[in-house]
Amino acid sequence: MLREDWGADSAADLPAAFGTGVAPSVPLPAGELLTDQSPGKGDPAPLCWISDERPSPHLLAALRTDHERTGLWPLLLCDSNEVYGDRCTVGIVPPEPREHIERWHAADVMARIWDGLVQAEDDLGPAYELEVLEPFGYDCPGLAAEGNLLADPDILANQQVPRFVDADTRLGLVPVERGADVLATLGWSGAANHVSRTAGLAAMARSWEERFGVRLLRLGPDRLDLSVAAPPQEMHHAAAVAAEHWTFCPDRILQESGSISAYAREIRGRRTWSFWWD
Repeated sequence: MLREDWGADSAADLPAAFGTGVAPSVPLPAGELLTDQSPGKGDPAPLCWISDERPSPHLLAALRTDHERTGLWPLLLCDSNEVYGDRCTVGIVPPEPREHIERWHAADVMARIWDGLVQAEDDLGPAYELEVLEPFGYDCPGLAAEGNLLADPDILANQQVPRFVDADTRLGLVPVERGADVLATLGWSGAANHVSRTAGLAAMARSWEERFGVRLLRLGPDRLDLSVAAPPQEMHHAAAVAAEHWTFCPDRILQESGSISAYAREIRGRRTWSFWWD
């Protein structure tokens, strides 16, 4: 849903719309404010600003530098199946406030999802064969150790952005203090078939920001793309990270790689992580 009464087509309109920070220091292209589209909203508040056309990578880089001043996180919003400005990636389910994210710890989220995924299915035995979980077993292995930074996270994010810009991408500006929070505060439903709410996944993404220099680059109705400035370099470390990814997005690993160990080989040293959910 659009908030056409705001008429937020320029950078100067955004501080009043969101009640945060100052206006971006660079001109913005034409765009609109998107609001909560979930049921039961009488007069919904704006969730984000979205451009009418695909942005240049240079614009995202400038807005990333501006984030500390503006309080607006820049990212790519992609949606090839829906119409921009009518129904988009945002506001499909009720947004969750930052306080919900802060209730979760990444290790607890991982353990809870892991246990739910591997629990026995009545008389049929374990839900997954051990070959899928190798080098681990049915017990959650816990969080991986932090990685070693190979680049400045923000500079790397700017370098990776061009790979994810195409005809279906738009610029989004979201009033959050850190990119991971976008998963909860935008009312994003991409992982709805995996988890009922996204605050726990946002808590995991926060932990990745801290341990692996992750930055959220692109979000779509069923996908997420991140840059990674401290990727795992050794196989044992990559396997530990892959175990986290399995709880975060089992579809990506089971339907493409087939097992945690195979997926670990794929992400070793990689500067981007991409996820999708059925």
